[in-house]
Amino acid sequence: MKTLKFFTILSLAVMILSYSSVSYAESKPWVWGWWESHWDGLDFIPYQNGKHPHNSQWDHSKWEPQHWESQKGSGMKMVDGFYKADILRGQYVDDDIPVLEVGPAFYMLGGQEQRRVVSMVDYVFDMTGRKENGMFHLYDWKTKEPIGAYTKYGLQLQ
Repeated sequence: MKTLKFFTILSLAVMILSYSSVSYAESKPWVWGWWESHWDGLDFIPYQNGKHPHNSQWDHSKWEPQHWESQKGSGMKMVDGFYKADILRGQYVDDDIPVLEVGPAFYMLGGQEQRRVVSMVDYVFDMTGRKENGMFHLYDWKTKEPIGAYTKYGLQLQ
């Protein structure tokens, strides 16, 4: 019985010490996190509003594909990087509809970054601007099943 008490107290002490030894960049106003005013004026939003559908959560973002294009020098270099990172796997046409095949790394991106990647591909290849009501499908690399579509109104994921 004494051994059980000893190990219980020891494990609690280790948990308390390991939590208190975590170092932070700045001190927080209280142990549970930052005050709401900490996030004022920042482009970073720690928690998206769950009441908004994915299609409109980032409508007020000031990001444009030209921002990424200027970093690499050309849009094609940016898209090549998506292929090297296994975010994208291929492009082809299925029943006269362009298809963008996404790789496993696409699913590791957040919703906003997924939309930016697909928007960048559309910016480079102008798939939505070639035809009236232009669009393309997104297919999974493994199942070859559609996971969404991209139109001039943005990305729609299933």
